[in-house]
Amino acid sequence: MSLSRKLTILAIAMQGFALAAVASPEFKEHEVIVKYRDGVSRPRIAMNQLYSKAGVRGVRFMGGSLKQFEHVLLEDEVKVQDAIAEFEKNPMVEYAQPNYVIRISPQELRPQEGLPCIPGFDIPGCDPNMKLPCLFPGIPFPPGCEDNGGGMPGNPGGPGNPPATRPDLTPPPAEVNPPVADPDLAKAYGIGKVGATQAWAQHQGNKDMIVAVIDTGIDYNHEDLSFNVWRNPNPTKGDVVGFDFIHNDGIPYDDQGHGSHCAGTIGAVGGNGVAVSGVSQRVSIMGVKFLSAEGSGTTEGAIQAIDYAVEHGARVLSNSWGGPMDGQNKALYDAIDRAKAKGALFVAAAGNDGKNNDDSRQASYPAAFDNDNILAVAATDDKDGMAFFSNYGKTSTDVGAPGVNVYSLAPGNKYASMSGTSMACPHVAGAAALLWSKNPSWDYKKVKEVLMNTADPVASLAGKTVTGGRINVAKALQVQ
Repeated sequence: MSLSRKLTILAIAMQGFALAAVASPEFKEHEVIVKYRDGVSRPRIAMNQLYSKAGVRGVRFMGGSLKQFEHVLLEDEVKVQDAIAEFEKNPMVEYAQPNYVIRISPQELRPQEGLPCIPGFDIPGCDPNMKLPCLFPGIPFPPGCEDNGGGMPGNPGGPGNPPATRPDLTPPPAEVNPPVADPDLAKAYGIGKVGATQAWAQHQGNKDMIVAVIDTGIDYNHEDLSFNVWRNPNPTKGDVVGFDFIHNDGIPYDDQGHGSHCAGTIGAVGGNGVAVSGVSQRVSIMGVKFLSAEGSGTTEGAIQAIDYAVEHGARVLSNSWGGPMDGQNKALYDAIDRAKAKGALFVAAAGNDGKNNDDSRQASYPAAFDNDNILAVAATDDKDGMAFFSNYGKTSTDVGAPGVNVYSLAPGNKYASMSGTSMACPHVAGAAALLWSKNPSWDYKKVKEVLMNTADPVASLAGKTVTGGRINVAKALQVQ
């Protein structure tokens, strides 16, 4: 069991109802994102003077639609807020901000690991026979813990971690025709819960619909995903199936497991006789990696990932990540607006803090942003109860979807169950892809509106989400 998962279990035990405490916004020390005004001239002499005043030691220039942005590295003695103040005094600058840290929401517990019972704490569903894992191998803390060893996420020595090397891309398999039933589909209860099994009688999706999984990467060779992995018709940077902004290359392999799990719920191949199916049985899954093996990334990586996805034709963006940014992450907000201008729907996990996203003091972003192309998703269980860890919001969180004990893909032709709003988000992204591919003339507003208007009312979401309902893609497909 990885250290981060041990920490997550302890956080749940100590808080009773939340996976992680909401903390102050976290940002990278000595890094600033600068947005220059559109069309403004930036002479080299003036830029050098600005860099000197702000204490800049290095600049990472961005390209494409981000050519007005810079990722600035500061001298060690320079504080981020001081550099921001210096930049924003300059008329060339539209705004400057910290490079906020972003994480998966957070690293979810695998439900089969269970929750240990801790004396003095009321932990719903805890296992009295399970001991709390020790936080560090060889150190008996907390008292009475069980020392299981293990490694950090992404460390090849840790149990259950993906391979240390990124495998070469293999050719996709041939389509299975006629279709063969997927033998483990019943394990993925969420697929039926959102009406996908009924919807497939009308439409199974098609590969013209591109969904970007903006996450830790994907296992592009997975036996139950490869056929549905996007192939770039015009790769320029070796980016055949997407891009990796952690390693800055075209090999977005999932070295964490989170992204593959999300991708499987969206678009595991249906009717191929292998394991499960995603909500959209036919789709093109683009892997865009900006989160590391530890499940963390930055705003700079996120905005590059979003821009890459929409510039390469993605219409649905699946985003199972976020953090407490006080709503001040303008660079991220603007990236979502650029996606809107390109007609993309941005599906976002509400977060796993058990908090109200309507309250900006504790909200998780980007889900709580007010961009109208965001579809924010809370997590429900197999009985339509709202997950105890799920964030919510009567005005900020749109719908619910299954996010407890969700069975899907894991790297290396494996499968796993995980919980979190991270798992709810791809159910909605897959539903959006299925609905939109049936109605290609619709825009993101129509797709969002129909998914919300056809949601099944469930008592646990009443007053907790905009719709008070869990999505039903079979009902959505009936709308003309």
